[in-house]
Amino acid sequence: IEVGVDEKHHVAEGYDANVLLRWGDKVFGDSPDFDPMNQTAASQARQFGYNNDYVGFIPLDNNPDHGLLVVNHEYTNAEIMFPNWATIGKDGEGKDKVNMGEFTKELVDIEMAAHGGTVIEIKREGGKWSPVLDGKMNRRITLDTEMMMTGPAAGHARVKTNADPSGMKVLG
Repeated sequence: IEVGVDEKHHVAEGYDANVLLRWGDKVFGDSPDFDPMNQTAASQARQFGYNNDYVGFIPLDNNPDHGLLVVNHEYTNAEIMFPNWATIGKDGEGKDKVNMGEFTKELVDIEMAAHGGTVIEIKREGGKWSPVLDGKMNRRITLDTEMMMTGPAAGHARVKTNADPSGMKVLG
């Protein structure tokens, strides 16, 4: 593989690489376009989340060219997410120092919405994968996503809370 720290995506000869989904890409047909200068938590909750380390594929109808992509969004980097929020300066000894901006409720809400998971239908046609934005199973899972508990712990006294005295619902 040709080595380089540049704008190219370096891949081995005989292979190609294409971007399927990036942070901020639409998950639904009516998701807002990504604008890094004007982010909101509501927009992020309908866009592909930030930073993942798990990707799974579940074929639909046993078709290897059509299925669900399941992705977690584990953590965020505010200094990269928010343009001009962090700057590089010098410390007292002349060494580079990253100066972080102030966290606001709005920034924290955007970061929280960027966590969680995405389930999105994808399809391969002509050798290229693409998202199916009107997929019936597409969803973003965020801190506010309500889920119903099942199994032996459902309804147990230890999972009952003031928010859900039944012990049957969890968030996120």
